[in-house]
Amino acid sequence: MEELTKLDSIPNLFDYFDYREYLQDYYGFHKKRNSAYSYRLFARKAKLGSPNYLKLVVDGKRRITDRTLFQFSRGLGLSKDEEKYFRELVMYQEVSDPDSKEIHLRALLKYQEKQRTAVPLKAERIKFLLDWHHSVVRELVNLIDFSESPKWISQRLGGKISEEQAKESLELLQRLGILLKNKDGKLEQKEPLLTSSDEVPSHVLRSLHRTFLRKIINSIFSIPLEKRELSGLLISVPNKRLKELKEEIKEFRKKLNRKYGLDKNTDEVYYIGLYAFPVTQGAKKNEN
Repeated sequence: MEELTKLDSIPNLFDYFDYREYLQDYYGFHKKRNSAYSYRLFARKAKLGSPNYLKLVVDGKRRITDRTLFQFSRGLGLSKDEEKYFRELVMYQEVSDPDSKEIHLRALLKYQEKQRTAVPLKAERIKFLLDWHHSVVRELVNLIDFSESPKWISQRLGGKISEEQAKESLELLQRLGILLKNKDGKLEQKEPLLTSSDEVPSHVLRSLHRTFLRKIINSIFSIPLEKRELSGLLISVPNKRLKELKEEIKEFRKKLNRKYGLDKNTDEVYYIGLYAFPVTQGAKKNEN
């Protein structure tokens, strides 16, 4: 039996986080079914002024605006729920403000959860990174006094998440295969050393960093000095050595992960952040 390709079935809009990718697959599916299908035919159905507008959007040369959003929904033949999701999808990609982008992403995830079909694995991986507590719960299983009780997890995190959130987190981590039951029926990490994949949108990781940075700031005033280490370094760096500096930071992070990430029966979960960013602005080039 031949394996089905991506274009053998009509694309499910709710599987996508990139509206251009969806449009490309939508066009490819209809083109494969009917060789006479064209960008001009789509433009006529959507009542778009330019016969090539769809191609320009797919190629990233044009955007879907508020004015053309309804026209695209009509051309795609979307239902009311699909039209709402498509609007969020466009907004998610087009806004630049990180807070607004996160709001639209969370709206997309909620729409996906409402679907009767299974939530795409990619969506669940994004959810794992979008909410800070999932990665913390993953580390909690290494604590010497760990309990699968949602109440215990909520209390161990200082009430920062509810018992319901703790329960959902445990379920998510097991669905993703990040946590598994061992032969004794206890939860353990499938892979002790974990890293993010390239398929995760960069702004999702930025959102996670922002969350922990806020927690770092709060820790200055709420956590005793003997239980934390916060230090910084100011140095001037030539641009040609910036890549080298970044690589050293990455290698140091990997070294810490390899050295301490395999420990079992631990006492606390720590977040360790290593950052390098310019506090000066680039000098203007002499135009003379």
